[in-house]
Amino acid sequence: MDDEETGESEAASRLTEAITGGHWDLLPTLLEDTHPADLASAYESLPEDLRPQLVSQLPADIIPAFLPQLPGSDAVAILAAMPDRELTLTLDDLSDDVLVDLLQEMPGPFRGHAFHLLSENRRKAARELLKFPEDTAGGRMTTAFATVEESFTVRKAIATLRNIQDEAEMLARIYVTDHDGLILGKVRLRDLTFADPDTLIADLNDGDTRAVLATADQEKALRVMVKYDMLALPVVDDDGRILGVITHDDALEIQEEESTEDLERQSGITGDAAEEVYLNTPVLRQVQRRFGWIVSLAFLGLVSGSVIHSYQNQLSTVFALTIYMPMIVAAGGNTGGQAATMVIRAMSLGELTPGEVLRVAWKELRVGLIIGTILSLCMVAQIYWLRPSFMNIAEDSLGKFAATVGLALLIQISASTLIGAILPMGAKALRLDPAVIASPAITTIVDATGLLIYLNLARSILGLG
Repeated sequence: MDDEETGESEAASRLTEAITGGHWDLLPTLLEDTHPADLASAYESLPEDLRPQLVSQLPADIIPAFLPQLPGSDAVAILAAMPDRELTLTLDDLSDDVLVDLLQEMPGPFRGHAFHLLSENRRKAARELLKFPEDTAGGRMTTAFATVEESFTVRKAIATLRNIQDEAEMLARIYVTDHDGLILGKVRLRDLTFADPDTLIADLNDGDTRAVLATADQEKALRVMVKYDMLALPVVDDDGRILGVITHDDALEIQEEESTEDLERQSGITGDAAEEVYLNTPVLRQVQRRFGWIVSLAFLGLVSGSVIHSYQNQLSTVFALTIYMPMIVAAGGNTGGQAATMVIRAMSLGELTPGEVLRVAWKELRVGLIIGTILSLCMVAQIYWLRPSFMNIAEDSLGKFAATVGLALLIQISASTLIGAILPMGAKALRLDPAVIASPAITTIVDATGLLIYLNLARSILGLG
């Protein structure tokens, strides 16, 4: 752990210890040196009855920076406990994107009340942002950005920026527009600082018009920012007029949300990701999000049991078949899961589209054949040279038994790799989330197919009735 991380955890720990120990006199000094993120960590670690006491000790100018660090439900609970005058001042100090996020979290009656307390300008900005779904670029953008027209001189541009310096969330990137708001590029603040005052903005404009539509998914916005290493990404309407920007801190939040969502769905966890820290998430909420897939996959797992039951005569005739059955089934699940993970990652990075399914299938089939061949040869060698005595296989049947296991592994791994690659792409083509089709579903499917492959090969090669 680096020094910075250690310092942050120590700051939160000192604050928590002071509050739980009742040392309220230490709080003013501790709060001066504590980052809002550490305040949020301390708040989340406190018992619920002590949390309001911490909030009551916070200076008013810290609260707007503290609230965005909390899960939305906790931030809304703090706002709901404020008197109207304090609530009005706090809402006014929040950035547009944070304000809209919290408005979306609020229950209907409280949202209406909070909306009524906003100034006319903030209310108008909030209405504009609320038009877009939460998981779109428009839903994540802030309207607190700076623009100058290309016809301005540097002198006029600086004068314009001076008037909005308190409202703009970021001045490192200043966007150049025409008189209708159409984005034409951007300039940097340092370009304006060192340029001749009479220079036209058009002469400093870099002409970079990369932007994302307000209706685009937030994941697409993230990909653009990562690909081009952008500090901020303009968000535009269908006509190319700039509506807002997604800043780098918004991009980090999107990345965390998307990664969490993909990870949970690959594990069969449904519903929206909980914003609360793990230990503060109610048990029943965890059960609700996990139960559905577990039950569904359990019933699907009965298919494997049915396959085994159908081949009970063959298994009782050559008991050694059962020794290799778990390994063959598990190998298929592991390779299928790996293939699915690789394909889902490539799709999430924009490297693959459903139209490239044949190229992906051919690539993964070759991977599966190579891995399957290597593992098959290893198992055949094991059967011949390290054969346990309890397998009780006649010498004249040993070759056929080894061929059964080796071929079953080769076919199972190749088929599972192919299934793991194709299913997520098929889900994407059907406008489903590919992550939902990942590890749990694929494992269950290839378990059944692996048993069918193995036991049918045993029937054919070993001549079992």
